[in-house]
Amino acid sequence: MNLSGILNEEENLIRGTLESYCQREVTPNIEKWILKKQFPGKIMKDLSEFLLPATIAHEGFKQPISEVSQGLLSETMGKYEFPVPAFLTMHFSKLFPFINDVETRNNYIGRYVKGNMVICGAFTEPGHGSDAASISTRLDQNDETLILTGEKAFLSSPSIADVCIASVRSGEPAGNRKSKGISLLAVDMDADGLEAYETENMASMYRGDFGGIRFDEVRVPKENLVGSLNTGFEILMKVLGIQRVHVALYSIGLAESCLQEALEYSKNRVAFGSPISKFQAVSFRLAEDWTKLEAAKLLAYKALAMKDMGLDSSSESSGVKWFGCEAAFDAASHALQTMGATGYVKSSPLERKFRSSRGFLIGDGTPDIQKLIIARNLLGKEYSP
Repeated sequence: MNLSGILNEEENLIRGTLESYCQREVTPNIEKWILKKQFPGKIMKDLSEFLLPATIAHEGFKQPISEVSQGLLSETMGKYEFPVPAFLTMHFSKLFPFINDVETRNNYIGRYVKGNMVICGAFTEPGHGSDAASISTRLDQNDETLILTGEKAFLSSPSIADVCIASVRSGEPAGNRKSKGISLLAVDMDADGLEAYETENMASMYRGDFGGIRFDEVRVPKENLVGSLNTGFEILMKVLGIQRVHVALYSIGLAESCLQEALEYSKNRVAFGSPISKFQAVSFRLAEDWTKLEAAKLLAYKALAMKDMGLDSSSESSGVKWFGCEAAFDAASHALQTMGATGYVKSSPLERKFRSSRGFLIGDGTPDIQKLIIARNLLGKEYSP
């Protein structure tokens, strides 16, 4: 989608600045980062100079840039394989303004905007993935502190994060409403009793980009509560609902780069005396992928615009999360098919992007959960699964 004639001057500047940075700093170095299995922490410092202060309200910047503008950033980050821990940090930071204690809130936001922080979202547990309200990590209290015990698993960047925001069971469910009695806490990763571990997955690229956290009676100041006690689930759903759009846009951006590789390859690869782009089996497949990605982006930016206007975009957000991520994975798969063995070898960037694109169908809500949300919005809970 060529948005250059649609975006305003500020939006074009935001996207253009990040794109120039990625071309200069990310693309030339990504192979080195992956080979060395290192997370480039310098990225956070770089972003603090032109991006991070604009994404969150703070003392020096009262009004953050719009969700639509942040969507442009998410899509651009995907296009250039921007390190996912840095991408997610930008969005997990949206939970900090819900911290009630002013000094604590300003401390965390200040560290974030200065590029001194990678944030891990600790919401998934070994036995509770999509059923996010069934967590068992426990919060106990005494007069001075909150005490955490339990485990979080299948998280992005726990062993390289400086802070995690964890969901914990702090009270009893109200009847059959398991979402009641859940709180959110900001926890420094160097806290006593906290152990972060790594788990390799099929798309692991950087040091510490996947793993879990064990809490063994970890003591956290009460001032670190995100929101009020027992209200965490509502806050989490409010923030993660729109984060799903950004995850989808990252995935779509990744797929767009795959599609571009396949288009160029199809014009230069000759078979049976012609470029393979002249065969309908190839060109129609690429045309279908382009169409689906464009449709997904339209839905994504509609959802973000609705959010900016204060409208309920839960159905649109869920729709783009499942449809956009599926379209992106299909486009990556078809690009690999177009390039054949050239794309399948381990040294191919396309092989890496194909593996990465699969994960976005799992993280931040599976397609099944997104369809359930849409069905309930359309039909009401009485008539839906």
